[in-house]
Amino acid sequence: MSTPALTLDPMTVTSVVDEALRADGPCPLLDDPDRATALLHAGRELARRAFDQDDPAAADPAHRVLYALGAQAGWSPVDAPREREHDLTLLELRLVLERAFEAQLARVAPLPEDPPTTPQALRPWLVELALERDLFPGPSMGAYYREHATLDQLREVVAQRSLFFLKEPDPWSQVIPTLRGPAKAGLLDLLLDEYGWGRHDQMHSTVYARMMERLGLETTYDHYLPRTAWPFLAGLNYQAMIGRHRRLCRRMYGYVLLVEADSPGSMRNYLAAYARAGVTDPEILRFYELHVDADEGHADVALNEIVLPVVRDEPAAAPEIARGVVEGRYLHGLVSAHLHACFTAGRSSLVGEDA
Repeated sequence: MSTPALTLDPMTVTSVVDEALRADGPCPLLDDPDRATALLHAGRELARRAFDQDDPAAADPAHRVLYALGAQAGWSPVDAPREREHDLTLLELRLVLERAFEAQLARVAPLPEDPPTTPQALRPWLVELALERDLFPGPSMGAYYREHATLDQLREVVAQRSLFFLKEPDPWSQVIPTLRGPAKAGLLDLLLDEYGWGRHDQMHSTVYARMMERLGLETTYDHYLPRTAWPFLAGLNYQAMIGRHRRLCRRMYGYVLLVEADSPGSMRNYLAAYARAGVTDPEILRFYELHVDADEGHADVALNEIVLPVVRDEPAAAPEIARGVVEGRYLHGLVSAHLHACFTAGRSSLVGEDA
């Protein structure tokens, strides 16, 4: 009589992976072949529900697993447990989820048309794609911030965005080795500005941390991860995925362009919201004022010193760069839709908060 196969509820994969990553010694779950097989089977089912069926209930654990695996590999503090950093079962689980995530994005966020392949024609096309195309109709959080956002709602946004901004721009540095010549120099120019040109007090992440302190928020890495809604994690997982896989790295160039091009307008919306809320503390406003000024220049660098030199050398890269813009816009739209739905209904956007 054969032994029944072990089974694992796909919706519990997050807690199983977290337990495995915290283990600093033997881990029965991963060291037992039957249990490892059960984890992979559950991961495939979770990926099917989250990314093939677009089930938001499954999207939450799926993106939490991806974030946990990505953080352990590159984003967590250096003193975090890393016994399982190169565990083959966890690497396969991450690949299963990433492949399904990539396929979902190809389905829900296709290119509107083939991009131009000459730098002269691509320049205005990309700017329009990033800032003007009505690709994914949805609520405008910019208008909501300017006209309605409360200080408590702004604090919630700051807390959830800390998962990126306390590490800004670490995910982007993954693609430095994929570039050469003027494009590599352009990316380094942009990144060094984000890193304060080697001055800790000038690093954008340091400025963000000071703002959080003045808002009464905790500044430890990933402190707000348990309270962060999955659409925020989806954007971070996307950056980890396209930075880690060299076949997807060109999408990061487009994504960086999108973020930098969109940033000045977004930061002005936040400043308008703080002004309406009566906030005048310069330590709170500095982060947004800094990005209004800096990111106009960064957008120019991203377009003219990174993207266009790549396309001059490799015209076939244009579609992948454009995918980084389009997929980024889709993912940013998920965040806006979540925030707008919560705030207009009078409930918190944080996970586990009462309405």
